Amino acid sequence: MRDNLQCFAAGHGHRWEAICLDLDLAVQGGSFEEVRQSLGVAIEMYVERATEAPEPTRSQLLNRKAPFFVRLMWALRLFRSTVFSRAGHEGPIGFAAPCHA
Repeated sequence: MRDNLQCFAAGHGHRWEAICLDLDLAVQGGSFEEVRQSLGVAIEMYVERATEAPEPTRSQLLNRKAPFFVRLMWALRLFRSTVFSRAGHEGPIGFAAPCHA
């Protein structure tokens, strides 16, 4: 498992969502900082529980990526926001979340 996980967040006003593409975990919140923090907590709890699982379940849980179409959707959102930026809309923000597995 990697030390840093690939994550994205996007929002419109007070509605934000964030996803960890490397573990297929997602959260919603009212601001970028809220979803970034919530996703960090979700990742920490998920990894903690997954490492307690017996093999081969542990390996399956720790190597679970978001489905291809989810990854494609976020890539398209990033592309679209780069090419067609809109006022009042926060395009996807990529960030790395630390993973202590």
